[in-house]
Amino acid sequence: MSTANEILTDLLAAMPDSYQKTVGYPTHDLLAAAALRMEGTDEEVAAMRAALDPENLTGSDLDRYIFPRAGLERRQATFATGVLTVTGTGTVNQGDLFESGGGIQFAASETVQITGEGQVRVTCRVDGAAGNLPAHSITQMPVTLQGIAACDNPESTTGGYDEEDDAAYYARYLLKIRTPATSGNIYHYQSWALEVSGVGAVQVFPLARGPGTVDIVLIDSTGQPAPPDLVQQVQDYIDPGGTGEGYGQAPIGAQCLVEAATGTEIALSALVFKLDTADEENVTAGIKAAVGAYLAEIAFRQDYVSFARITERILAVEGVRDLESLTLNGGTDNVHLDERACAVLGEVNLAYGI
Repeated sequence: MSTANEILTDLLAAMPDSYQKTVGYPTHDLLAAAALRMEGTDEEVAAMRAALDPENLTGSDLDRYIFPRAGLERRQATFATGVLTVTGTGTVNQGDLFESGGGIQFAASETVQITGEGQVRVTCRVDGAAGNLPAHSITQMPVTLQGIAACDNPESTTGGYDEEDDAAYYARYLLKIRTPATSGNIYHYQSWALEVSGVGAVQVFPLARGPGTVDIVLIDSTGQPAPPDLVQQVQDYIDPGGTGEGYGQAPIGAQCLVEAATGTEIALSALVFKLDTADEENVTAGIKAAVGAYLAEIAFRQDYVSFARITERILAVEGVRDLESLTLNGGTDNVHLDERACAVLGEVNLAYGI
């Protein structure tokens, strides 16, 4: 930041020497007053320039920039749902609570009379991915329900997605302005699908089943094949029932079929050498997380899993000293992915050397 004295020096230097520039003369004193007022304005100008650059905006500031220009709203968080198996003899009322061991609560979405055993649909009370729990996680009732003895979720709860973050929101904005969507072109279908919360990326296949047909293949925001409920949401939004009757976003005559990407499992095996101070369980968890993150990054962006990149990611895990005998699906080559597939982490077999 320039000080008032530095600004004054610059202003005086810009004045012709025919003016008297010493203290007490109008030229000096008027410019000195102006310099005092100008002090700090360079920072203000820089801040204003930064505020006009959407790459520097976050939160509501980014919302106010994007929505008026592109009509795109930030995708909101969604609530995970699932089905519980409830045992006992009594009534589960809509709103009754069930809970996981970690304290995540789910509320009954319906009132169900239980006689011996029954199924109850539930919705997580906390939005976002925190509600996506594995099977057999929801086994508690924070408040006793008369006649109800036990509960359990035989399958995982799904459909909970975090609010769209700034990077994803801005990327979707760039995609829209760089690939204009109009008249049901490919970009239009891509844009429609990405408007649904939880969708991470889209592949569009025009004329996939003949004239007047469009196939849309989805992965979710975690880079995994989209679950059935998300697929159904996108189907209903674009072309309910896939009839092409124009009751969704798609134009009349365009029969759209939405489906999840095929998950191609990547089985990993390796001999790992860890640091003496590293915990084996933590290293294993770190390797799984690092490889999983890489697979999510490349989903629908490249058609192969790189053996070299997997090696790099494992070696970068905290506590890993070296690596030998790495194989992906039993080999040491890149793993090819079909155009409708995304890679998912399969079985991980790690041996630890000395």
